[in-house]
Amino acid sequence: MEQLQHALSEQVKTHPFTPQSPTITAFRAEMPAVGSLLPWLKGQTMFPQYYLNFRDSARCIAAIGKVRSFSSEISAQEFVRQTDLLVVGGLTFDKRATFWLPRMVLEQTDNKLYATLYADGAQNPQSERQAALDAIKTLSNSTALSPVRQPLRIDTQKADENRWCAWVKKAVDAIERGDFTKVVLANETGFVASNPIDGKDFLAESEKQNTGCYHFLYAENPQRTFVGSTPERLFARHNGSIQTEALAGTAAMSEDPIQNQREAAWLLSDPKNDNENLLVVQDICDNLANYVRRLDVGEVGLKQLRRVQHLRRRIQAELKPPFSDAACLQAIHPTAAVSGLPQKKALDFLKNTENFDRTWYAGTLGVMTKNHSEFCVTIRSAFIESNKIRVFAGAGIVAGSVPLLEWREIERKASGLLTLLTHHGE
Repeated sequence: MEQLQHALSEQVKTHPFTPQSPTITAFRAEMPAVGSLLPWLKGQTMFPQYYLNFRDSARCIAAIGKVRSFSSEISAQEFVRQTDLLVVGGLTFDKRATFWLPRMVLEQTDNKLYATLYADGAQNPQSERQAALDAIKTLSNSTALSPVRQPLRIDTQKADENRWCAWVKKAVDAIERGDFTKVVLANETGFVASNPIDGKDFLAESEKQNTGCYHFLYAENPQRTFVGSTPERLFARHNGSIQTEALAGTAAMSEDPIQNQREAAWLLSDPKNDNENLLVVQDICDNLANYVRRLDVGEVGLKQLRRVQHLRRRIQAELKPPFSDAACLQAIHPTAAVSGLPQKKALDFLKNTENFDRTWYAGTLGVMTKNHSEFCVTIRSAFIESNKIRVFAGAGIVAGSVPLLEWREIERKASGLLTLLTHHGE
């Protein structure tokens, strides 16, 4: 990191930092890749902190601090179009937007590590120069990752098995009445650990074990960290082409490959799960219809994870100009894979049934640039606060859903994170 530190320091020292129009200056340097960015992020005291390890490419971003903030996806997109800079953030489940231009961004890709430092010309020149120099010093901060395994005890549960089964029965009854065709119920369970849990240690362990996922971390302050490993993409855009997907329909995964094959064969042939997936496909296609020239839906396949496997259909589209990320976010999020259909009726049902605020669970986090943007769906996620962790899991309820089977499904989904902390057999 000394190479980056020296290169950025020289750029900042020679920059005039004089009062000017409110423009952003980007200082950039590069060096060979260094491995995980999480030890660097663990060593930081500047907030907010942000991390995204991409699912389908060798690309990882870690960011600290904030230079500009945007309270809507539209204002964030307009800033990106004008400046061609990178903005991070996303939307909560109920579409509350949080986007910002970080102070320092480390991006690792193509065996290179790129550092970008941002300074705001609209601010006091002396204070911005000092803020830039302070940010450069963070490059030498790094804290070794530590093991995370420790005993857990359950602390709070928004729905126990009986309440959950009652929620599912209520949903199935509403579906049979014709109120809606699908709803995605979720549960929140809180646990207490013996010692404080560090979100970076936790995510590093998840990266090792929960492969084939986006791995994300967002900490607005030192007290609370939102973290997770999600298999689900909301969308990726390259210029005017977007790729999204329907990830819905679930079966178990275990350490027994023969049993996994049986579960996969059952999942691919089960009408209830296929219908659940097709409902998500239809929802995405309907919501994008006004913004795209064409839509191509791929054949059904499997997305296999450590504890569960899902049906997946990939969807590609060409955006009509001038539509871009804000239109995609508004149109697709939240998909029927995390909310239901029709969306408004499903959301009304959730509001009157679930007894907690999802906030960032089943929201979306990502990065936005002029030519390329990518957002994941923040499922398989948890909030960490000192020695407490609140884990979320959800299940799609359709006609024919069996309450006890849906309970087992959310338990399997939650175990993808919980087993990172607990020893095998606990």
